[in-house]
Amino acid sequence: MQRYWQQWSDKFTQMSPREKWLITLCGFVTLALGLFTLVVEPVMKSNQVLEKQVQSSKSNAQRLEADILVMTAKLQKDPDQDLNLEYKRLMTESQALSQQLAEIVENLIAPSEMAQLLEEVLAGSKGLHLVSLESMAAEPIISHSANQSASSYYVHPVRLEMTGNYFSIVSYLEALESLPVKYYWRTFQYSVEEYPAARLVLEVYTLGTRQEFIGG
Repeated sequence: MQRYWQQWSDKFTQMSPREKWLITLCGFVTLALGLFTLVVEPVMKSNQVLEKQVQSSKSNAQRLEADILVMTAKLQKDPDQDLNLEYKRLMTESQALSQQLAEIVENLIAPSEMAQLLEEVLAGSKGLHLVSLESMAAEPIISHSANQSASSYYVHPVRLEMTGNYFSIVSYLEALESLPVKYYWRTFQYSVEEYPAARLVLEVYTLGTRQEFIGG
């Protein structure tokens, strides 16, 4: 090995300065490349891996921060907010319903006058016989107080039963229809018993704000 080194040393000594400079430069470049391959390149690759890990950690941290903000907002939110909104909506609907019912009741005949009105129209009719005239029990519009506004109104029905011929009954119904007061029809049962006699069972009703007995 020493002999080969001595031969290369002798050859190097015999070379011109320009050749010596080129060989020295090549040796330096070779040494630098070897140093880069053995030392610098692994460090750079390691740094790249670390940089990717840092970026991944940053992304995870940002996502975690966003999740924390969302959870914080949820914790700060009123847990009853949805219930309160639903309650306000129902209250608005209830008030609107109450207003509508109030307008309807205002235009209807009073419960205390309903039975008397039916009897007066009957008294003015010919060919009819009153079998019964009954004021039935008042009923709340909505049972079990499902709506406090609506539950303060009551249905006041009246049941009327009479007999007579077909044309007399038709005249009576037309007289009821022509009345200026307003009310509602509930049930209507007409049957022929023995011609020309017929029987009419009629239920009409009005609305009121009190659970009172109509009378009649």
